[in-house]
Amino acid sequence: MPIPSLFCPSAEFDFAPNDQPDRRAEWLYLDQESVLAAGALDMKLAMAAVREALELLAQGECRQPPKLVLRGADNAASESRGRINGLCAVLGTPARAMGMKWIASFPANRARGWPRASALIILNSPQTGLPLAVLDGTLISAMRTGAVSALGTTYLAPPSARKAAIIGAGVQARTQALGLATALPRLEEIAIACRERAHAEQCAADCHRLGPIPARAYNTVTEAAADAGIVITATTALEPVLRARDVIPGALTIQIAGHECEFELVRQASKLVVDDWEAICHRGIMTPALMHLRGELDERNIHATLGELLLGLKSGRRNPAERIHFAHMGMGVEDVALAAAIYERAAAAGLGQKMRLWERPLWC
Repeated sequence: MPIPSLFCPSAEFDFAPNDQPDRRAEWLYLDQESVLAAGALDMKLAMAAVREALELLAQGECRQPPKLVLRGADNAASESRGRINGLCAVLGTPARAMGMKWIASFPANRARGWPRASALIILNSPQTGLPLAVLDGTLISAMRTGAVSALGTTYLAPPSARKAAIIGAGVQARTQALGLATALPRLEEIAIACRERAHAEQCAADCHRLGPIPARAYNTVTEAAADAGIVITATTALEPVLRARDVIPGALTIQIAGHECEFELVRQASKLVVDDWEAICHRGIMTPALMHLRGELDERNIHATLGELLLGLKSGRRNPAERIHFAHMGMGVEDVALAAAIYERAAAAGLGQKMRLWERPLWC
């Protein structure tokens, strides 16, 4: 689906004289309830928006600086105390959409009854740069990550796969399961395992409420991954939770965070696919990035980006025996694309609250 043009007449600024009667600037505030009402849990919408963004990126039609990471020290271990990431992007040439996501991850929030991650997304007018919308980005961030995995499975999953496994039972596990069920309705089971069985059971129950998702809780990673043609790690682990011995021949493994998979698992892959190699190396915490720092992996080992698969520039799975590893770190183009789609729906439905930046600018 086309990414909407974010031109907003009420926010346009024409540098007219000070006696111009109406030069107010307004933006739309969308809280989580408004974002939900606009279709935040529509995985097909998320997949369509993310697909177009990644295709544009592969064609060189996007700009996004490296991810900003604000944390207590320059190491992944400090992130257990909390960190904030800033991701921004411009989509299209000329620009169709532009904005940024500011997302905090504070693990201690779970003990307070709050989500670990919370986010805001700002969309700006490509014509004027003025703000168009400020959205709750917490669900948008989780949904775009699930959409990336879902798109990857359509090219990389073994066609015989009837079982998938998700290691981790947080918010991301829920949208990963939704993505799997949307992209691969043939799946008969989605196994969920984490450190505490009760959390896996709660995650599976939430998945059942989302739709026809065949989620089931397991006690261990080994049990969940047994006979699984797809295994996804969605954790905050700093040490590997998935080992090569846990994965069956011909499986697709997907990782979306840090050092969740041991080096040997990546070494055994016939193909390594990424969302963006530069973004993974810059962030520096994912297994392929750590292998790169040790001189065990470089760009020559990358078979394709997901965008290249979407455009048909590179091949996906060629035979059932291939072991494929797909690593995606998350990028601003994905957040901006999905937020733009949500904004368009919300504006058309009259959702959210209009906020004023100024009635008349003081100086211009």
